[in-house]
Amino acid sequence: MGKTAMLVTGALIGALSACSSGSDGADAARGGGAAGGGTDSTAGVALTSKITAPDAFDSGKGWEVKADWLPQGQPFPFAVSAKSGTVAYLDKTKQGYVLSVREAASGKLLSTGKPWQAPKLTEEQSADDTSALAVPRISLITGGEREFFAVWAHGEKRKDELHDFQQAISVAFYPADASGKGLAPAGSGDVQAPDGEFDNQVSVFPGAGGLLVRSYFDNFLISPDGKVTDNGDAKVRIGGQSVDGDYDMAFPGRDGLVTNNKHEGTGEGGFGVDGGWDSAKAIPPGAEAVVEFDPVVNSVEQVPNGHIVGAAGDLLIAGWGKGRKESSAVTVSEDISAVHDMATGKVRATAPCKTASTSYAVGIPKVTYREDVPPAVSPNGRYLVKGGNLFDLRTGKGTCADKGEDAKEIILSSVGDDGTAYGTAGEDAPRIPVSVSAATGAAKPLPETATTPTAMAKGAGVFITHTGQDTMRMIVLGLRR
Repeated sequence: MGKTAMLVTGALIGALSACSSGSDGADAARGGGAAGGGTDSTAGVALTSKITAPDAFDSGKGWEVKADWLPQGQPFPFAVSAKSGTVAYLDKTKQGYVLSVREAASGKLLSTGKPWQAPKLTEEQSADDTSALAVPRISLITGGEREFFAVWAHGEKRKDELHDFQQAISVAFYPADASGKGLAPAGSGDVQAPDGEFDNQVSVFPGAGGLLVRSYFDNFLISPDGKVTDNGDAKVRIGGQSVDGDYDMAFPGRDGLVTNNKHEGTGEGGFGVDGGWDSAKAIPPGAEAVVEFDPVVNSVEQVPNGHIVGAAGDLLIAGWGKGRKESSAVTVSEDISAVHDMATGKVRATAPCKTASTSYAVGIPKVTYREDVPPAVSPNGRYLVKGGNLFDLRTGKGTCADKGEDAKEIILSSVGDDGTAYGTAGEDAPRIPVSVSAATGAAKPLPETATTPTAMAKGAGVFITHTGQDTMRMIVLGLRR
């Protein structure tokens, strides 16, 4: 399907500062199982569940929300803004999905959105025992001066009763620092496939510039004001040559599209920014500018080194080959991982090991899969985790927590301002809760009953867990002083 085969629509709903605070959103918030009754309220979020948390957290000081509306196996929709110190989550009401934003440390309700209508579920999403994403998700858009929570969903939409349903990604943007009740989104937009389905597995990439919707042939950016732009003409140049972008790994940066070279035959090929820097200008210590691989017998080809494996805010995580071997049959070993500044390409930290590539495909993320747990940054911005790797962006050093003979695979999901990261070890259940210290690089097993935080916010940890009859809950615990 060509680029003209996708119908794009976008609508500016109105600036949040001018939004109505009518009763619809407030009533919906009060009617849901998660939201409180007013902007200064913590009603309905009292901490009643008990979990065994790591010692850094005060299990008696916090708040929680439950999602008894959430289908079993679907992810709890939430996101954290370190800049504003807030946690955003969704509740389902009769009128639609309501976004609530609370101060992480206190649980104080700061804002609620007007009910938002997600697209109609596809046949696959409605089926039982499917990996299809059937509930909206929330992504943090770091933006420019203001951050946004992007509420987005995959499903089917149509113009009216005279048109057929088409697969679509719909999104609504809410400023992370907003306050008030029943707030309309700052902007919203849709990317639709007029042939009924996207041409290939669709991926959604959050970034500073908005939400990028990308499939095999198509590439559209929805910005926080609701504008939808065809990004298919973005030209990334690597080594002075224009390259085809990687539809599995692309991000809307502040200055344009950031993507890998979709090089056939090898995972390498370099990466770059549309109209900006490329990986040849951002080689970490110990890596070579090019790597070699063997596309056919007795034929060695040189390609640019490095490729992006994930992103978090304004940071990229890339894998690099350590060097090229003088051989006709070359196997590139990714022995270096690096964190790069997205705006300049500057290397912020490195680790002497591989980092697994993140999956941004639309589907249910599996917390037991390395590629489905996205990179995470500490609230103060100093530390970053991905897979089993922990990076200190101040010292430039990275730790490979699960490197070594017979080491269990570690998946880290969060990291605090003190450099302590949390996750689990082992490929099979029961997985072992662990913490990893950035200062020592050592992984420490926690009690088997411990629940580790899924995310860290300013002054608190966010725990996603099941309690009772498989009801999923978000429990937010304060840090011990």
